[in-house]
Amino acid sequence: MLQQGPTTLAELFEGHTGPDISLFIPCLNEEKRVVGAIEKVATACRNTGRSFEIMVFDDGSTDRTYDVVRAYQAAHTEIPIRLFRREKNRGLSYNFTDGAFFGAGRYYRCVAGDDYESLESHEAILRELGNADIIVPVYEEVENRGFTRTFISKTYTWLANRASGNRIDYYNGFAVYRRWHVLRYSVEGTGFGFQAEIITRLLNEGMSYKQLYLKATYGGVTTAFTVRNFVSVSYSLFKIAMRRLRIRLFK
Repeated sequence: MLQQGPTTLAELFEGHTGPDISLFIPCLNEEKRVVGAIEKVATACRNTGRSFEIMVFDDGSTDRTYDVVRAYQAAHTEIPIRLFRREKNRGLSYNFTDGAFFGAGRYYRCVAGDDYESLESHEAILRELGNADIIVPVYEEVENRGFTRTFISKTYTWLANRASGNRIDYYNGFAVYRRWHVLRYSVEGTGFGFQAEIITRLLNEGMSYKQLYLKATYGGVTTAFTVRNFVSVSYSLFKIAMRRLRIRLFK
């Protein structure tokens, strides 16, 4: 007699045999920092007993990022690293969604290629796998981040909460998701606003979440005032607000 197999993505993923987590590392000219990000998250996985895979996406770098990662990959075959390269920059959200399709883990998370998170933060996040559908890192103390970047971050969080009706303390901390949720509820955001889009979308679907309050070190230069980022974030906030309105009108 023919037996019926899994009928939903949730049932399919509950029976999966891949690693605990797929870690997506996006890079744009990070030749000096990306190896640190790889080593730190691999160490955190080992320390917490999590099986893992690392997917590095070189998103059109003009420096030696790709060569640096390829050399490291060849010299450290004990670390499960896959390296992808794009000749043309496609943006964080585009690569994030692709990574979910290429990955095999039960859970899925982006890890910044500029290596701003501490080992302790990585470990704290990994220990929470399975305790909620979404693990949301909240970086309430960020070293080396100036007033302008802090103001932008707080303003954006306030706007996202006003648009969605939620009370999330930080949207841009690279949350952990169940990978099948990213596949099922992927969004079309092109910039950093995609993170607020997917978190609010999952909360609208009734998913649970847990916020972790952590420390980080900001090592970049803010580009938040570019026209491209302004348009992208504004569009994400508009979609979040419209989704909330639609739910209230048609529930």
